[in-house]
Parts: sequence; structure tokens; C-alpha cells
Amino acid sequence: MKSILKRAMCVGFALCLAASLIACGGNDNTESDTASSTESSKTVSVIDTIDIPSGSIYDDPNWSPYSSMPDSIKGSTVRYATWIDHTQTEGAVPLANIENDIGIKAELYLVPQVGYVNTIMTKMASGDIPDVFKSNEVTQSFPLTLQIAAPINKVSSVDLNDPRWDKTLLDTATIDGNVYLVNALGSPWTGSNLLYFNKSVFEENGFKTPADYYEEGNWTWDTLLKCAKDIKSLGSDYTGVSLPEKIFTDSLGTSFVKYDYGTDVFSSNINDPKLLQGYQWYADAREQGLLDGSTADFVKNKCGLVVIGVYGLKSTGYFMDMDPQNVGFTYLPSMEAGKSGRVSSIYRMYGIIDGAPNADAAGYFLRYWLDYNNYDLGNAFLSTEAGDFYYQIINTTANEKYFQFDDPLSTLLGNNDAWPWRNSVASKSSAGVKSAIDSLSNRIDTAVDLANTIVQDKIVADREKYK
Repeated sequence: MKSILKRAMCVGFALCLAASLIACGGNDNTESDTASSTESSKTVSVIDTIDIPSGSIYDDPNWSPYSSMPDSIKGSTVRYATWIDHTQTEGAVPLANIENDIGIKAELYLVPQVGYVNTIMTKMASGDIPDVFKSNEVTQSFPLTLQIAAPINKVSSVDLNDPRWDKTLLDTATIDGNVYLVNALGSPWTGSNLLYFNKSVFEENGFKTPADYYEEGNWTWDTLLKCAKDIKSLGSDYTGVSLPEKIFTDSLGTSFVKYDYGTDVFSSNINDPKLLQGYQWYADAREQGLLDGSTADFVKNKCGLVVIGVYGLKSTGYFMDMDPQNVGFTYLPSMEAGKSGRVSSIYRMYGIIDGAPNADAAGYFLRYWLDYNNYDLGNAFLSTEAGDFYYQIINTTANEKYFQFDDPLSTLLGNNDAWPWRNSVASKSSAGVKSAIDSLSNRIDTAVDLANTIVQDKIVADREKYK
């Protein structure tokens, strides 16, 4: 077995989307591979860690995941069900180049984000079946997406031994021996949450920044509150921190429900002491008036701190209208100094739709779409530093991340998300948090039962289908 390959790859690509779109690729098997261009605007260091078995087919520098593509699917079209117009995102580059690069076409099958799974199920019932889906958040999340998913290991074009796949994520998506969702190491399409801070507000007023606290090993939720107090001391025009409570509890490794990836079972988590501790801390911070920040205030340099996802690192993201030099970022704090919190993450995965008319081509599409080598990373991020940090934070294994499924389970009860659960607790005083959590018990048990029914129904259906 070849030792783990750690490659810091400077990906500098020419400016694209002019007269034509040019995708710049790399060789997955090259230990040191640098792509560059004199026209490049930025370079992004991709920390790429893959494990290549010595002497295996993947160890051959001439190996390609597309070389075995049968002639029968070349020229065919894969339809990707999404709510995003990727002709206007970094996805425009692989969309423009996939046919020339590997011989298949890709088409966006646009559906609404809200009600994503239900919309696709309705389309499937009418016989209009797309090929690829995304599992993301709320009504687009697991386990809801399990209702439309085919076992990827049953699709002949998908080689799950390919070292490009994130094996730690594959383990979380394996149910009864079948793999239903995938993502790749270094994928441009993954989600984690982090803290952004407004450099100009901190530095111009001589305040210690979150990055300073992180470097000295004292970056905790309490020093974050110290940062919020510093910002609010500047006057009534300034707000503290924008902190979604679900991201906060994620960093503690807790939420209202939990999912056991080994047994494929959801269960209530309301008796977790960390959940009580987290919401009591949150109630205290709210009562101090420190959680009044917003992304809009941040963009206007009136808020010092925002906790939100990696989309803020993208050039088309939340802070695209700001001077990139004013946007600082670091990891989420921990409860105790010298320790690391969990990486709050979105369970963003991809799958092939059950009954997809072009499933084999869809397998090749996923391999291409999720490979960062097929993107213009130099223009995908707010700055070089933002791109570098993106790859630092996503390069954590699945067991270092925390995925919460409160939102999709709450939608099974007819809610838009888990806001009714969270708000009923977060709005209480610290003393009232315990009884508020306990009052949710019956609702959460019902949602858990419905989610487990989805999982078990899928297990039974696929055992019968593939026996």
C-alpha cells in the first residue's frame, strides 16, 4: 500500500467564460502536480489526501476513470436535478467541458429547492425521471432523499474503490450493504460552517481578532462573546454576532435527533447533557444582547462576527460585494480552551435516481462533477486565502464533522424545518431550557419513527429488487 499521498496543489487557471470556457485538469496519480497560467487571477492550494494502493490500477499514471466507458453511452445526456443554475456558478466550467473531456453531455434539470424530493417523486411517478440528485439540507436532505435513491454500488460505471471518493463519507451512506450517496475528496461541492470576522472593524479599533484567539489556543465560545462585546462597545449602530443555534450545537456534537451510521437507526437525543448545556449557554448569550448580528450588517461593516457556511468563501457568495481583504475567517470555537469543537457540516452528498434512464452515464458524470481538477478554482473563491481555508476545513474526515438531521425529520411533521423545535427552546431563559426540551419529546419521537420507516422501507424494497 502506497503511503497516504498528501499533495498541496497550486491550481492556477486562466480566466474562463470569455469567448469560450476552458477547463484545466490535473493527473490524479501525480505526487506533485502544479498547473499554472500567466493569466491566472489567483492560485488555491488544494490539500488532497488520497490513499493509492501500490501496484493497483490507480497507481498507473495513465489510468483514467473514464477509459472503460462503453461506446453505447458516449454522446448520451445526463440530467442533473438541481435548483441552482450552474451556468452562473463555478459549475459552468465542467458543464461546458464534460462532453469534450469524457464524451457525455450534461443538462440541468431545474426544480424548486423547497419540496425538492417531493417534486422529483412526482416527476418520477409521471415517468419523467432525471438521472442525478443532490442531498443537501431540509427538504433536500437524507433520509428524505433515500426515497429517490438507487444503490450506487449497483451501477456498473461507479468504481467505489476509486481513491478519489471520500471513503469516510461512503461509510456514512452505506445502508444494509448498499451505498446510496457519494462525494469526493477535495470536492468543490461540500458544506461546512465556520466563523467570519470583519477585519477592518477589529483592526481599526485595536481589538483582538478571532484568528488571534485561535492562534494562542484560547478560541472558545466565551472569547467569541468577548469579541461580540468589543464590537457592540463601538455604539448602537453596531451588532454582535450572527449565530444560528443549530450550528452552535453542531459544534458541540449534539442536536435534537441523532443517526447511528452503523445500525441505520434514528433516535431522540433530547436527553444529551450537551444539548442542555448548549441551549443554556445560548440563552445566556441572547439575554446579554450579543446575538443580534446579521449578514447584512456584516456586509455594511456594522457587525463583527457571522457564523455561516463555506458559501461565504466563494466569489459568488454572501460577501461578494465586500472588499475580500476585510473578510477574515477561522474555525468555530470550542467550549474549552485548547480543545477543538466538531466541524458543523452539511450532509451534502450526491446520488443516482432510482430508475434513472441513463444511470451508467450518471456514474461517470458524478465522478467528473465532483473532481476539483475539472474546475477553475482560481476564480471560484473570494480570495486565495478563502480558497485555501475552504480546503483546510473540508479536508476533515466524516467522524470529525457533525451532521444534524433535525430539519428533514421536522419536515416529516409538516414543518418547513426544525425552527419550531429550536425556537421553542432558544427563546427561553436559561432556567426554562430543560422543560422546553422535555416538552418536545413526543414530537421528536414521532419524527424519528417516520424517518426510520423511510429507511426500513428502502431496505426491504432493495432487498427484494436485487435479490
